[in-house]
Amino acid sequence: MLKTIVQKVNVSESEKDFILKGILSVIKKVVTAQQFDIWFSCLRILSVTDNSITFVAPNNFIREWLYSNYKDLFSGAVYKVLNSSREVIFSTEEAVFGQASAPPFSANDTVPTIMNPSDDYYAIPLNKYYSFENFVVGPCNRLAHAAAVAVSESPGCAYNPLFIHGASGLGKTHLLHAINNVLVSKRMMKTIFLSCERFVNHYISTIRSNSWDSFRELYRNTDALLLDDIQLFENSQGSREEFFHTFNTLYNARKQIVITSDCPPEFIASLEDRLVSRFKWGLLCGIDNATIETRIAIAEKKASLWGINLPHEYATYLAENISGNIRELEGAITRLSKEEKITKNTVTLDLVRKVVRDLSGNKKTVNIEAVIEAVSKRFHVSVSQLQSKRRTRSLTLPRQIAMYLSRKLTNMSLMEIGGYIGGRDHSTVIHADEKIMQLSKKDKNLLFIIQKLESELQR
Repeated sequence: MLKTIVQKVNVSESEKDFILKGILSVIKKVVTAQQFDIWFSCLRILSVTDNSITFVAPNNFIREWLYSNYKDLFSGAVYKVLNSSREVIFSTEEAVFGQASAPPFSANDTVPTIMNPSDDYYAIPLNKYYSFENFVVGPCNRLAHAAAVAVSESPGCAYNPLFIHGASGLGKTHLLHAINNVLVSKRMMKTIFLSCERFVNHYISTIRSNSWDSFRELYRNTDALLLDDIQLFENSQGSREEFFHTFNTLYNARKQIVITSDCPPEFIASLEDRLVSRFKWGLLCGIDNATIETRIAIAEKKASLWGINLPHEYATYLAENISGNIRELEGAITRLSKEEKITKNTVTLDLVRKVVRDLSGNKKTVNIEAVIEAVSKRFHVSVSQLQSKRRTRSLTLPRQIAMYLSRKLTNMSLMEIGGYIGGRDHSTVIHADEKIMQLSKKDKNLLFIIQKLESELQR
């Protein structure tokens, strides 16, 4: 099939989608879920020839970052899918539609490096799109936003450390970028902004090179350290130890520390009490799921940033039908922008419905076995106990959570879920679903546990 496609001069849109899906499936196996969502899920293919393949990114920032960091990965994925080498070219929506003068990047171009002032390979590049001005504030994130603004205005003095937690896709990384952009604009400030995964990778490479002095000098002589997704420290004792001493050095020097996680520090497995207690020295603030009103405001804001005329009723439809994380809502707006530019037509309600259907169809379906196993591991009960008829207190809650997550994340019917979890009927599953929703509204700790399980299952 692929061999036939690539021999054509003109490759159809459906064939491009087929090729893109194959390439992204290869890439998805070697990058984290967060990396995939940020850098790869927004791409499309412009053209495929015998000699080259051109990918289109939403903006110059993503185009440059992909070329600088993932060109070899793309080349390997293209070869694996098309069974032959191609020159990998990156372009942008603006360049394709004649709205910018920047040409596509190809293998012969020199790409500017977009890094933090630390000029550290492991740091995350600046992204001006993620600013406080572009962040939509609502009841779900008001405290986190206010704390982030205060930290950016008075680093080291207000809320140190600042620990922001919440499920994936709710805006934690956006706030980190916004803080970093403000601090970098203060030209005397030296900041390091990186993911926990990159910190661990840097730690591992330092073990190989034995360059501990440069490693410690880099992280302990900065004015602000911003660390994303600290829950990834769970399985790396050595890097946790190194971060502990880095934290103490920066805190004692009144340097700002900002940390994000998908759950509060006490729910991060294997995290030592001494680190948990230090994270609580400053301010812990959570970001909850956005209300319908906030999601509507976000849809309208993102649409305006993309230059889309999105009527309020269309934004409402999107917000009502995309109730997951904000990243999914942003993805829908990105799709609308692409469709509008390709068709040269204004956005219609039919188009909005089509985008929602497409996104729903592409959403990952979780296997019920994975749900049972995850709940079993989290609550330290066996799978056979969850599926048994026993109704002890220690089993009832985990069993109800398993039913709740199965109904939310799988395509199984109520009868199928009940049958799999101990031969129960559909009314038991409905009761469990309603019970967990009620409990999670009252018990924040339970809500965090459920959000973390859901996040892990969807990775």
